[in-house]
Amino acid sequence: MQSDRSVHRCARIPGVHALLYSSALYALTTVAVAQQKPPGDDELRSMYCVSVIQAEIGLQQHMISAADEAAGNASSPEERLRWNTTSAELHTHLTKLEGVLGRLQAYMLPRIGALDAFALRTAIRQGDEEFELSRTMADRCAVTCGPQRVPDTERQACSAGCSDNALLSRVSACDDPSWLPR
Repeated sequence: MQSDRSVHRCARIPGVHALLYSSALYALTTVAVAQQKPPGDDELRSMYCVSVIQAEIGLQQHMISAADEAAGNASSPEERLRWNTTSAELHTHLTKLEGVLGRLQAYMLPRIGALDAFALRTAIRQGDEEFELSRTMADRCAVTCGPQRVPDTERQACSAGCSDNALLSRVSACDDPSWLPR
């Protein structure tokens, strides 16, 4: 009975509740983190690609808005038709990207809680960074190798020379997540 009273007396001391709560929370968190397993290659690649595809979707939506605006401001029916055709093609690609994103998310959803969150976040950051690098590179190559600067016969060689093919391969591989089980 003496130990019950001492527990009740301790519980009345300011800060003891917070300390006990913090200790219990720490213990539960430590157990939860200890139960997380490292993600496999497919899971890391999927999280990388979720990030890339989300960025591509945002870019696609921006380009659709720009094409729609250009169609609305077109000075001739032919120009309006070209912009409407471009917008339709962009919508088709957007639909494909949304399907890929859904597939990646469906694959990761049942797994994500059991995986090391730090490793997954690292893969997401890499996807974000590499997508931005690929966009910067594409913009730079478009200027450097544009029709105003390089003759048509040399444009392909110019583009190949200013591109990081390994980076572009990693980013563009996300468009077709064939590594995922069906």
